[in-house]
Amino acid sequence: MSLYDRMRQGALAQDADTPGLDELVHLGLIVDNVFKPGAFLLADPFQAWRHNVVQQCAVLEGVAHSLTALERLFATLPVSSEPAAAGITYLASKDEANGAITKALGRARRFVYTAHPMTRTKRTMELSLPRDIEYLDRGLALRTIYTSEARTRSAEGDWAKQVTSRGAEVRTLKGRFHRMVLIDDTAAIIADHTNTENAETAWEVEHPGLLAFLAEVYADQWRRADPWLGGREDNSKAGTLTTPMTRSILRGMGAGRTQAAIATDLGVSRRTLTNHLTKLYELLGYEPGDQFRLGKWWATSPESSLD
Repeated sequence: MSLYDRMRQGALAQDADTPGLDELVHLGLIVDNVFKPGAFLLADPFQAWRHNVVQQCAVLEGVAHSLTALERLFATLPVSSEPAAAGITYLASKDEANGAITKALGRARRFVYTAHPMTRTKRTMELSLPRDIEYLDRGLALRTIYTSEARTRSAEGDWAKQVTSRGAEVRTLKGRFHRMVLIDDTAAIIADHTNTENAETAWEVEHPGLLAFLAEVYADQWRRADPWLGGREDNSKAGTLTTPMTRSILRGMGAGRTQAAIATDLGVSRRTLTNHLTKLYELLGYEPGDQFRLGKWWATSPESSLD
């Protein structure tokens, strides 16, 4: 809080990279100075406290909603005296997980959707490329989500460039997301969150209720991610002003969520969210912060129906 104390004594914070600035903005203790772009003003600490309480209550409400949904979901699972529930198989090693994935891929007829929140080696990408091209040649829809850092790595970039040129869709997502492989509506392999000491264990899911739930989780991650062609020029949506990220932000704002709450929902900082909105304001020719005009445009824009 040393920066806050200095600002209370009259110091100015005009550099967005000032240590501690992002935390103060996130807590609502300082706000943008609309009369001096790039500068900040002290906010009412009581209002900031109330804002954070409301935000945390919203988070708790969301957790309670998720727990209720999970309770209803697991209530549909058949009661079994067997060690493993029907439609769920524990995979105790990396080899078992790879074997389950290979077997399920052999039965694929419609799509293969994957999410990889980790760095993939050059060797892994070289082995993956011919297999993925084979799926595309078979007519399967291929979607993959990587971390935003993948854009700086040549292995993933070369792979993305080649598969997207053949019809695959690749996106990158900033922040934490869930590792998974979805194959048609018949199988999914997901990370094992019950074993924090061994990252190579996993679960194979074939239960239709859980598969539908995982499909929704993946769809949410996909909507928040940004398209990536591995360096190829993207002319597929010429004239589109919004990105998947800005569309998620605008939908949150339309639902009455605060920007701080939306940033938390999307797993990004308040500064990152502000940067996305600022770019959109510039593209539209609006004054930064003119949420009324932005909301009016979004309400009638055909881009509101995009993923």
